Amino acid sequence: MTTRKSAPERRKQIADAAIKIIGERGLREFTAAQLAREVGITDATIFRHFKDMNEVKLAALDRIHDLLDAPAGPVSPNPLVRLEQFIRRRLHSIAVQPDLPSVIFSDQISHALGDEGPLRVAALRNRGREFVRSCLRDAAQQGLIRSDIDIEATTILITGMVMGVLFAAKDGALTAPIAEMGERCWRTLESMLQPVRVTQ
Repeated sequence: MTTRKSAPERRKQIADAAIKIIGERGLREFTAAQLAREVGITDATIFRHFKDMNEVKLAALDRIHDLLDAPAGPVSPNPLVRLEQFIRRRLHSIAVQPDLPSVIFSDQISHALGDEGPLRVAALRNRGREFVRSCLRDAAQQGLIRSDIDIEATTILITGMVMGVLFAAKDGALTAPIAEMGERCWRTLESMLQPVRVTQ
């Protein structure tokens, strides 16, 4: 006997299925019938949890936010630890939902949501950039990174690195598992950021 899902669990399941359909097949295939089939429910069940398909798309964006920004443990006072956790969390999100990059970096969902869509998607992307920037600024103030580091350029490099790993994973082009590649990328980045130690 199958156990009935609570309303929040069902909404989350529907949002996850929406991300999968949009990421794999695009908005043209994003219908109530496809969504119901993916989840294993009836069309009517979808509309017990959402008033319309637009609300499902908004829930998918909220779910992406949850996946990307879920805390990975206590917040460290060390900004470099926070930055490392951010990178690992972003890369881990792909293991949970492999279609995230297709949705985040596609203009389809933002345009499908009308005027609100581009603003919400941009806010989602900008939140990540601002987090990286703030970690780098804090690390610079604490003397944890080289004093000549260009914060803005490094912010772009880090977010671009994460995006590159995500797309390589989606294309099947990674030469190592995501977790291992994330570790290697972080170690490379960390060695570039570290202050030069003067030996006497």
